[in-house]
Amino acid sequence: MATERRNDMRRYRTYGSAAYQPEFEQEPLQKPSRRQVSGNTVRRPEPRRRPQAQPRRRPAVRPNIQVRPQSAVAPFTVVGLFVVLACAWLLVVSSAQLAVANNDIVELRSQLADLQDENRNLQTKYELVYDLEAIEKQFLSDGSMIHPGAGQTVYLDLSGGDSVVYYDGAGNGLSGLLQWAEQFFADLLS
Repeated sequence: MATERRNDMRRYRTYGSAAYQPEFEQEPLQKPSRRQVSGNTVRRPEPRRRPQAQPRRRPAVRPNIQVRPQSAVAPFTVVGLFVVLACAWLLVVSSAQLAVANNDIVELRSQLADLQDENRNLQTKYELVYDLEAIEKQFLSDGSMIHPGAGQTVYLDLSGGDSVVYYDGAGNGLSGLLQWAEQFFADLLS
């Protein structure tokens, strides 16, 4: 078996790294002739073969296609191009305006925060300036203002349609009784 495999193996002649013209290692079927030396196979030259006639190839014929002459540009194309350019321009301008508006909003918010802080500070100062107890003490010390006494009557005159006159001692005596009667009958009628 090993000899059969060996007979089927090809032997390559090489010069350098290229292999070409494989030869089969086979034992000759006939005894070696005088021309053949044992170990080396002498080959007989093969007769020249006639080249086979190949069918003629026709050159590729390209069909004649008539090309349309270039016509005028369609007006819808021109109008469409201008519309697209106008939309692109509006997009760029509106995005620039939006960026400016956002920047203004940020600046205004920072100004608002500063103004709110300043408002708190001024409100505190205002409340400290108009302290009623301090004002009362100041006017009482000058003598320009005095506290009302127990027997003092206060008159309040409001000129107009609805006016109220309040007397300090009006709730006592006959006038108090008359006022109570008026109030009682007014409540009954209503």
